[in-house]
Amino acid sequence: MPYYLRHITAALFLLASSTAAAGQSFEAVGTRAAGMGGAFVAIADDASAAYWNPAGFASGNVFTLVIDHGIAKSDPDAREGVREGSGFLFAMGIPALGLSYYQIRSTALTENGPTVRLDTLVTHHTGATLLQSIGGRVVVATTVKVVRGIASSGVAADGAREALLEHAGELGGRSSTKVDTDVGVMTVGSFFKVGLTIRNLTNPEFETPAGNSLSLSRQARAGIAFTLAPGWAVDADFDLLTTHETLGDVRQIATGTEARLGRKALIRGGFRVNTAGSDAVAAAAGGSYQIAGPLFVDGQITRGSDRASHGWGISARFVY
Repeated sequence: MPYYLRHITAALFLLASSTAAAGQSFEAVGTRAAGMGGAFVAIADDASAAYWNPAGFASGNVFTLVIDHGIAKSDPDAREGVREGSGFLFAMGIPALGLSYYQIRSTALTENGPTVRLDTLVTHHTGATLLQSIGGRVVVATTVKVVRGIASSGVAADGAREALLEHAGELGGRSSTKVDTDVGVMTVGSFFKVGLTIRNLTNPEFETPAGNSLSLSRQARAGIAFTLAPGWAVDADFDLLTTHETLGDVRQIATGTEARLGRKALIRGGFRVNTAGSDAVAAAAGGSYQIAGPLFVDGQITRGSDRASHGWGISARFVY
């Protein structure tokens, strides 16, 4: 057995009955959204709306489908610790109904003197979204989802952090299933859209074999988007709640833009800032190419400061 696994296994113990936030960031899923720096709540007009703002299914598309994958990680050498995660999304919908499955994996490594603590949570979300129009301009959507979580915690001697992160999943975890709800609202004007989304409404908790719990923080984000010209939009998003995660508090402000470039391509870019006290600043760039008819391929890359997550994403998107 590798030395880092021996350290983890030997030090696995009852970490206390406290509940820690799992650190599954709002930007964990969605290549198109990430390419705009995470400013997407008021745009959300494809099937990734299942995650970003379920009211976006009512955007007017007859049918939309997205398959998406992305990864992100902060600097492993940061003194406070490191966060890494990945996400996968499959979603489809019509204006009145959406169906979705997404998986998010997050691991937080936090320093505590000569040792580090590893908290890993893998969540599988299977949901159905129902939408209701109010007065023709306001749409309210509710996603009821079954969430299966696999949670684990352990401690190890600090050092070889990349190896510790790579093998964190080998600690073993405890699986449990919860029912949760997301809510989205969107209103559309002549040249603007306003959106609001609340995720993880019940703040579900998942117990680890060590006896503590990891939770999904309730997240609330509002956004406003403007159409500056045909094919060109800008968006600004604001977290309404501060989430208390393992590596510190998070409250993001994000802004981004998306513009058509020629007949088949789109480009996008944006940045976000954590206003809750850390120096986490991230910038992103992305683009799309229309392969044929309603089929697009999207990509994005994100870079930033040491405490911000660096990553990439790719997706296939069908919009009809």
